[in-house]
Amino acid sequence: MTSDRDDDALSWGGEAEDPSYLDGPAAAADDAPAIVEALPATSALSSVLLVTYGILGGVYLLYSVGWIISIQRDTFTASNLFFEIMYQLGEFLAIAAPVLWIFLAFLLTRDRRAVLRLAWLVGGIVLLAPWPFILSGSSS
Repeated sequence: MTSDRDDDALSWGGEAEDPSYLDGPAAAADDAPAIVEALPATSALSSVLLVTYGILGGVYLLYSVGWIISIQRDTFTASNLFFEIMYQLGEFLAIAAPVLWIFLAFLLTRDRRAVLRLAWLVGGIVLLAPWPFILSGSSS
């Protein structure tokens, strides 16, 4: 007798008479296995991409640090004020280039496939390597 009263408290009464009423759990039960099967592949891909993006972001951060160290070791002085200003601008851009590259790679490829974004990020790793820092470490 008490179970009927408890079940009555969970319904609005007259639901079966309303033509717009759809039984939610029964209707959603048919779609649930398809959604559950699709989620693990997508989340696994997203996890791998997230870890890859984190590793590449760390490499770009290390590139900026490498450029800072190589610029601090540099003893070049220009003979002209214009050349000195342009040289310092080049040093600043060398430090900022890895950060700008990763930002623009994510910004400009946000509606594209992940493979294209990874290609741009790997291309930036090849192009923006701090060669003065890398080569000075091998010559010592």
